[in-house]
Amino acid sequence: MNIGILGAGGIAKVMARTINEMKDATLYAIGSRNYEKAQAFAEEFGVITAYGSYEELVSDDNIDLIYVATPHSHHFEHMKLCIEHGKNVLCEKAFTFNSKQTEEIIALASEKRVYLGEAIWT
Repeated sequence: MNIGILGAGGIAKVMARTINEMKDATLYAIGSRNYEKAQAFAEEFGVITAYGSYEELVSDDNIDLIYVATPHSHHFEHMKLCIEHGKNVLCEKAFTFNSKQTEEIIALASEKRVYLGEAIWT
C-alpha cells in the first residue's frame, strides 16, 4: 500500500516513523504547502515523492491512502479534497468540528466509495 501524508508538521513525523516500520506499507509521498518543507521531510523519512501543494499530492494515482496531518481546523476541507480525488483517508483527530461536518464527510466518502477513518491511538 502506498501512503501519502498531507501536511508535514509534528504529527506527520510520528506517522512517518510508524509507516516506515510497517512491512506492508510504503511511505510514498508527502504534500506540504511549501516544496522545500516537503523535500526536507522526504529526505528525513525516506519518502519517495515530495509535493509542494496538497492538490499535487491528491492527484497522484500511485497513492492508495492519505493520512491527513494538518491542524484540526483544516481537517474537513483536506479530507474533502482527498475524497473528491478518490483517495482513501485516515485523518488525525479531531476528525471534524461538529456533527454536521462529520455527516457531510461520511456521506461524501460513501458516495465516492472510499475508506474514511479517524486516527486514534488506543
